[in-house]
Amino acid sequence: MSNNILTSEEHTVLMELKVSLERVLGDCLVKFVLYGSRAREDYDEESDIDIAIIVRGLTREVKNQILDMVADIELKYLTPLSTLMFSEKDFELLKKRERRIALDIEREGIPL
Repeated sequence: MSNNILTSEEHTVLMELKVSLERVLGDCLVKFVLYGSRAREDYDEESDIDIAIIVRGLTREVKNQILDMVADIELKYLTPLSTLMFSEKDFELLKKRERRIALDIEREGIPL
């Protein structure tokens, strides 16, 4: 990852979120990916940070836990995150059907 994609604080935000996700989800966390304008390096100061979280066995309860973690980190650092969550199965299906969002995440995404 290029050093100029994220500020030091933004990197801290994402690493703190990753640690929280790993702690709660363990091996069920399949992918945690930066994608969008930051990954493409065509962002501006108004750009948010796009992240995709792919989870094995994603349930409503797990989704709510993740949303709570994201909200807590956003409030702590006042850093907006645009978060997409997919079950592993749904993400693979989206890729097979060549859905743009899944292809963008695969093509331009930077694993964190």
